[in-house]
Amino acid sequence: MKESAVPRKWLIVIGCAGFGLIVLALGVYVYAATSIRSWYVTIPLGIGIAGILAFLVLSAMISRTARYGSNVAVMILLAFCILVLVNFVSARRFTRIDTTTGKQFSLSEQTRKILRGLDQDINVTAFYTEDHYRRRFAEDILNEYALESSKLHLTLIDPNAKPGLAIAYKIEQNGTVVFESGDKREDVESYQNEEQDFTSAILKLLATEQKKLYFLDGHGEHDIDGYDDNSYGELKRVIEGENYQVGKVVLAGQASVPTDCSVLVIAGPQKPLLSQEEETIAGYLDRGGKAIIMVDPTPSPSLTSLLEKWGVEVRDDIILDLGLPLFGDLRIPATVRYEYHTITIPLTGVMTFFPVARSLSPKTDSANQQLEVTQLVKTSNDSWGESDTGLLLSGQRVGYDEGRDIKGPMCVAVAVVVKEKSEDVEPPPRADQPPEEATKEKRVLVAMGDSDFLASKYIQPGNLDLFMNSVNWLAEEEELISIRPKDQEQAQVQRLTGRELRLVTYSSIFAIPLLLLIAGGGVWWKRR
Repeated sequence: MKESAVPRKWLIVIGCAGFGLIVLALGVYVYAATSIRSWYVTIPLGIGIAGILAFLVLSAMISRTARYGSNVAVMILLAFCILVLVNFVSARRFTRIDTTTGKQFSLSEQTRKILRGLDQDINVTAFYTEDHYRRRFAEDILNEYALESSKLHLTLIDPNAKPGLAIAYKIEQNGTVVFESGDKREDVESYQNEEQDFTSAILKLLATEQKKLYFLDGHGEHDIDGYDDNSYGELKRVIEGENYQVGKVVLAGQASVPTDCSVLVIAGPQKPLLSQEEETIAGYLDRGGKAIIMVDPTPSPSLTSLLEKWGVEVRDDIILDLGLPLFGDLRIPATVRYEYHTITIPLTGVMTFFPVARSLSPKTDSANQQLEVTQLVKTSNDSWGESDTGLLLSGQRVGYDEGRDIKGPMCVAVAVVVKEKSEDVEPPPRADQPPEEATKEKRVLVAMGDSDFLASKYIQPGNLDLFMNSVNWLAEEEELISIRPKDQEQAQVQRLTGRELRLVTYSSIFAIPLLLLIAGGGVWWKRR
């Protein structure tokens, strides 16, 4: 048999095509990795393009069969170029979709809002060894931060591989993340809630001042320094994480509220306040102070004399809800129903609940026309305010009594502002028109008919967001009003039943090969 020889022209064509493809691929890979247009990127790309052009010219000069072959080669080359281009673009502009139920792998709205508003560079240096059990979690979250803002620059360092850098940064603990901006520095050692701790560090770098919350003490209020289920210890940690200072104040021995108080919090007193204390709080509010006042149902004090002055009616009842009772307990109304307000806008679709709460409402006969009382949270239409609280608390069965009880929806929280005349009035467009009266808002207080919803045993994201949004609104820190970072939850893998396991096994072993066999048989039958 005569030995077939490959024409010299074919060798030239194949050689040029192969050389061009290889060099072009190398050039694109280097550019994708460096994103720098330099000679070691430009030259390989030029050589690759020249090789491909040589391939096209030479292939056109040979036989018809060769031209057909060259067309196939061009199609293959085109498909390869499209594949390279798609990978090149996707490496720079890509979208990730979080399909988990609680969006566990997505940043919270609060974190995104803070990162988008960055106007100064923040350098983040994370020191984790390769075997650190939280390295992957922290690295994923910090990468999300860097993708959200070009102002945040991330560097990951293994202190074992680069001990000199760890010494220079004075790192003593494996798992330390350093946030720097200018001459400010915040170190974070987080082992559970990385996003909360990282966002808190950024807030501290950005803050020009640190506002302070005071919690009233001395009347059986929830203890912010406690560790039991009824304390506010967990709440205090979150407040401090948003760059607020937290302290206690006993007004019985003071003539006024501390001057550095940004917001005064009265968290469910169980004993009546002295008249002197109520006067001190009233004077503080008159002078422009802000307060969050939480009152529990009888027998706890209602603070009626303090709240009525600001247009808030405190009802002597306990809210019962047939529409959405938490765990089937009518005394714990849950709700996703909020009126439109800066505090509640981010809470759309987020549940809050209130264990044993009394209802509030705006006073219709308030003498002060400058007051504006806005209802924030409402229960379902199937709720009512049970007026026979003694019978209910004794454990006896109660029901809605028309004419005696108030039919729902019931209001659980209100916000109060004072409308004042403003001197900054724009002149009218025509001289014969009177100037429009301009007003400005003075935020005074947020009142709530329950204080237990923030206790450590009940605190959950919705309840926490309602309170912190109220704090930020009163403190005029609107950029922090949002949904907060959530605790990480471990994904639960559902165990398959025996029937489900057999279905998966048989479909994998028999069903897929059978479908391929049927498809192949159909193709053979059509072409036979």
